[in-house]
Formats: sequence, structure tokens, C-alpha cells
Amino acid sequence: MPMLAHFEELAAEERRRSARRALKLGVGTGGQPVTILDLSLTGVLLETSVPMLVGATFEIELPQAGPVEATVVWNSGEYYGCQFELPIRPVVLSAALLQGQPDPVPGNADPLAELKELNAEVERLAWQMDTALRRLTKK
Repeated sequence: MPMLAHFEELAAEERRRSARRALKLGVGTGGQPVTILDLSLTGVLLETSVPMLVGATFEIELPQAGPVEATVVWNSGEYYGCQFELPIRPVVLSAALLQGQPDPVPGNADPLAELKELNAEVERLAWQMDTALRRLTKK
């Protein structure tokens, strides 16, 4: 379910570390247009004509979370795969998806979307397990 967003340049006092842009959900008045093609607990797939290098960081303003730092991990033309610094919580993902365009057939359960959501939850839990195991092995 594609969502519309826009990039806004951050003023120097609003920057966290090296992030120079903020991606805000919804259509902006002066920002550069972005389409969010996929959003998960661990990252986001963007389509934009804004050139970004692999390794570039930016912030995404998400409901229930505020600014979340993301890093471009790959690109192909105008498509950019980005990973969040830390996975977001399921409630944050749900709140962001609610701002997307509605399904053309309301009330029709989509089994593929349900499987994607379950996979995202499994990825988040696997990340938490891996992090806990790394902390245990360091002691």
C-alpha cells in the first residue's frame, strides 16, 4: 500500500548527528515528493527522484515514535532500501500504515498483507533475540 511523503531539509539546530533530511508522511508544501512503497518494523522502501548515496542517513517522522533514524542500504535507480537504526514497535508501524491510502475494497482481509505483517513481527523478535544473545555472550 503506497503512502505519500516528502523530504524536508533540516536546519542545523534540528540535525541529529549527520541527518540532513527529514521524511514526513503526507504531501508537503515545499518538500521533495517521496512514495513509501513498503514499510516494516526494520526499514522502508522508498521511490523518489531525490538522489541519495548508500550509507546516507535521514530521519523519518513516524506517529507514536517521533523521529526515527534510517540509513540507505541499497538503491536501484529511484528506489531506495533503507534500514532503521533500531526496529520500530508494531504500534508505530500500525499508526503509520493507517495514514496510507485506504484499500480499494474495505473490509476485505488480505492474506498476503497478513503474512507480511507476521513476517515483520518475526524479524523484530529475531532481532531482539540476537541482541540479547550477544549481550549474554559478552559477559
